[in-house]
Amino acid sequence: MSAKYKVKTTAVINRNPVGSTIELPKTTADKLVAKGYVEIIEEIKPKKKPAKKAKSAPKKPAKTSAKKKTDK
Repeated sequence: MSAKYKVKTTAVINRNPVGSTIELPKTTADKLVAKGYVEIIEEIKPKKKPAKKAKSAPKKPAKTSAKKKTDK
């Protein structure tokens, strides 16, 4: 996943008015900063996904030793 930046616009970018705060990919943000169209506010760090736990074997139902009565 590529890095993203939260930027404040100083020009109209992607139909967003001047002064709005938007998120842009790192490469796009760097190019627009060089032209003076945006100011970088902060870098957005990707959220870490929790590690999956190993599944234990499914529990088997307890066996009952009850004997069925049969009518003769």
